[in-house]
Amino acid sequence: MNPALTKLSQEETHALLGAVLREVYGPNACLEGWSAQPLSKRGKHRTVHYELNARQTATAQTQHEQWVGKFYEDDHAARRVVTVLRALADVGCRAGGGLVIPRVLAYHAPCRLLLLRFEPGQSVIAALTQHLELVLWAIGRALAALHTTPVVLGGFTSPVALLEDLRPRITELCGRFPDRTVLLRQMLLRLERQTPRGPAVPSLLHGDLGPAQILWQQGRIVVLDFDGWTWGDPALDLGNLLTQLRRLKLRKPEKLPDFASLRRGMLEAYQRWLPPDPELAGRVAWYEMTTLLRKLHFLASDSARHQEAEAMQQRQAEARQLLEALPTLLEPDPGRSIAPRYEFELRSA
Repeated sequence: MNPALTKLSQEETHALLGAVLREVYGPNACLEGWSAQPLSKRGKHRTVHYELNARQTATAQTQHEQWVGKFYEDDHAARRVVTVLRALADVGCRAGGGLVIPRVLAYHAPCRLLLLRFEPGQSVIAALTQHLELVLWAIGRALAALHTTPVVLGGFTSPVALLEDLRPRITELCGRFPDRTVLLRQMLLRLERQTPRGPAVPSLLHGDLGPAQILWQQGRIVVLDFDGWTWGDPALDLGNLLTQLRRLKLRKPEKLPDFASLRRGMLEAYQRWLPPDPELAGRVAWYEMTTLLRKLHFLASDSARHQEAEAMQQRQAEARQLLEALPTLLEPDPGRSIAPRYEFELRSA
């Protein structure tokens, strides 16, 4: 294991893991050995999978531990994640709704290292291809449990703020794709006309929900990576997740079933666990389109984290693919007031 990956030497890592082990299991816990491997290349933060061999000195009983370490550049960002994960643990969010959230073991501030319990699971994409209805049902149930948790923390994401952030992005996209200027401005106008009011009671949100942040674990859903958590409309989480699934369907059609039926099934599964919300589907569609346009801007820009030529070509190709799909997502504008109804309906690309 390259020490540069963890910002810690072998000796420092051993001492830290041993200290956390004693904190979790008591002073008789002894770390006998450990290994570490990169867990994922995705995301902004370096993530490490630790495997530990431990022993209780009083009983000679051995045990095998699996932990996840996340290294943050920003101490404040790391502490925000610790705050929300511990708050969810305090209210027993894991106990209901088939929702699994990794447990915080420790936060080492000098290295900005967050240690979590490793939660195994299968790719939710692979699970969807094998158990479509069951997985959709589980995702709906888990998200409903997350969104109804009584945790109240700071931070709020409003649709107005998202729209303000989107406007300059649309202007840049029009400059990059002049042949799509009319369409892009038409979509922005539709989003402005249909900006949702949001629910009466905001919810705690994951904030950046996608297939990479959830796992299938024997009928339960593991929710990972709360780096983007916020407070707002649950439709934002659903819109983010559905947009990521739509992108995957466009890139790799064989990976997922018909998107329209998948989307319908997910919304039905989610609403099954909550009081009726007749405007939810319209709000989800609004967040889907804002998320899709933001992602299109990211793919088309030169400011991505990965600047390799091949990666840039792939990003540009996906940007063009999303642009070509946009006309199928925009219904003709009847030119009349749509509040509180939503005429904007996403269709299968």
